[in-house]
Amino acid sequence: MDGKRPSCRPSLINVDLTDVEKTAVQVALYRYRGADTFRRPEGTPYYDAAYDKALVDACLSPEEQTRLLPDNSSMVAMMAKRTAEIDTHLINALLGGSGGSGSSGAATAPSAEAAGNAASAGVSGLGDDHSGRAGGDGAGSGDAAAVVTVFELDSGSVETLKTSVLGLPPPHVRRVFVRADLAQPEQALTALAAAGHDASRPTAFVAEGLIGYLSPEAGDDLLRRLRSAAAPGSWLLLTVPPSPSWRDSLAGRGVRLHHVTYEEPEQTLARARAQGWDTAHLVSTEAVRVKYGLETNSFTYVLART
Repeated sequence: MDGKRPSCRPSLINVDLTDVEKTAVQVALYRYRGADTFRRPEGTPYYDAAYDKALVDACLSPEEQTRLLPDNSSMVAMMAKRTAEIDTHLINALLGGSGGSGSSGAATAPSAEAAGNAASAGVSGLGDDHSGRAGGDGAGSGDAAAVVTVFELDSGSVETLKTSVLGLPPPHVRRVFVRADLAQPEQALTALAAAGHDASRPTAFVAEGLIGYLSPEAGDDLLRRLRSAAAPGSWLLLTVPPSPSWRDSLAGRGVRLHHVTYEEPEQTLARARAQGWDTAHLVSTEAVRVKYGLETNSFTYVLART
C-alpha cells in the first residue's frame, strides 16, 4: 500500500457499492477476521491480512463489520483456511518449494519450478484478488531485489474500489490488471499474453471461487488453455464448486447460490486431468481440517504441477 489511510464513508457498503463490490468487501472481512482469530500454535497469523483490513476499515464502520459477520465462525474459519492454503502454495511456488499436499498467485493463488528465484515466477490470479497477499508474503522471504509479476484477470467489477482504497502494491510486486471475461477463455488468455505473460516461464495459476461460475464447457476450455500456457514448473490451484447436495441444503435454509456449475470434487478433478493437468490431485476437507484443527464448512481444492 502507499502509506495513505484509505477513507470511505462508513455507510458506503449499503449505499454506493455494487452487489459484487459488497461481496468482495464481505469476503475481505472474513479473511481479516480469520487472520486475527485463527493463528499458528505459537500465536503468529497464518497470513498477512493487511490489505483485507484496509479495504474493510475503509468501507465499513465497526458496527457494520459486527453486523455482517455470520452468527457462527464456520464461514470465517473456512475463509481463513482457504486463504492460508493458497498463500502457502504461492510462497512455496515463488521460493521454489515443493508445496506439500495441504499447503499463495498467476504471481496470487494460484508457480515456479525448482524455481531459481521469485523473479522467475509469474502469478496469475483468476477472478479473485491475491495481489496484496502474494506480494506481502511471497516475495518478501526471497531475494530483496526480485520482482514478482502478478497478472490479475477479472471483469474489473471491483478494480476501481480496490485501487482507490489499496493504492500501489509494494516495490517488489509488479501488478498487471487484465480486464477479461473468463467465460470466454480464448479471449482471456489472448489478453493475458498481450499484457506480457511469458508462457515459457513458470507460472502459479490460482482460480479461487471461479470455476463454479463458468459453464462446464467454458471451464474445461479455460483449464485446457491454462495448461497450454503453463511452462514446466508451473502450478494450478483450483477451488472446487459447490456440490449439488450443499446447494440443496442451503436452499432448504433459504440461501440461494448463484453458481452455474454444481458438481462433486471428484468430477472437478477428472475435468482438470482431462484437460492436461495430469498430476492433479484433491486436497480434501478432512486433510485441511487436520492440518489446522478447525471444523468448518466443506473446503476441497485441486492442486497440480507441471
